[in-house]
Amino acid sequence: MIAKIAALHRSAGQFVRLDLPAVELAELQTLGYEIETHPHFGYRLTNGPERLMADDLRARLETKVIGREILVFEETTSTNDAIMRMTQAREGLVVFAESQTKGRGRHGRSWASARGKGLWFSVLLRPKFPLPRLTVAASVAVARVAGLDAKIKWPNDVTLDDRKLAGILTETRNDVAILGIGLNVNCCDEDFPIELRKVATGLSCTDRPEMAARLLIELDVVYAQAADDFLTISAEWARLCTTLGKQIVVRMGEHRIEGHAQALDEDGALLIRRDNGQIERVLGADLVVERI
Repeated sequence: MIAKIAALHRSAGQFVRLDLPAVELAELQTLGYEIETHPHFGYRLTNGPERLMADDLRARLETKVIGREILVFEETTSTNDAIMRMTQAREGLVVFAESQTKGRGRHGRSWASARGKGLWFSVLLRPKFPLPRLTVAASVAVARVAGLDAKIKWPNDVTLDDRKLAGILTETRNDVAILGIGLNVNCCDEDFPIELRKVATGLSCTDRPEMAARLLIELDVVYAQAADDFLTISAEWARLCTTLGKQIVVRMGEHRIEGHAQALDEDGALLIRRDNGQIERVLGADLVVERI
């Protein structure tokens, strides 16, 4: 069935000839596919389902690693938690949830995950490159999908008009990296907690599954680039980053650093120049940003 769904998506609204028995057609229509039939020309997909479905997402992909297997939960505590229980799975497993009851960001901060109003998902990876590169690459992928006005705020946010659009949380378990992404889609102010309504925003999108597929495709591209061509990724990141060139203050445990945000190094760590000229190498996962 996945191959037939893929053929309908690839036809881009044109008729396509398929061996689609009436029982399979009815099943697809029950799932939310609107399909026009013609006795001579075949079948045409006029609209797809609004909710996320694993087979539908896989049918849209021709990726090398990310999306080899996809699971969609109606609800879970957090998609990172779900993958933590599946660390023996094949690399590239993606877990989506329509709702998270305990979605979280860095340092355990809660992440609002309104049902059906965003893309909340995690990817199981086994990168052969320094882990900080993964967050850098993922932020570039999210910004590409979000559009020309999206910016990156170090260490792990994507913003739109200076408001938080997406967050990225990378965690590790043994030899596995778990890349968690929360992207606000079709959210209105009422979908955010009161204290976040002035600092959070969302994309307007009528087709969440299509956006989810585009994001997985971009993640697959940047995952390969992070291994083989990180200079290109870091250059794109630098063009989009609103932190570089600013005076910032960060804290790593008891160690406090104030200085000028300069650039990324080859591992993906941020280089901060102190007032005395000393260069500090800072890993985003280890710090609290006190001021930018």
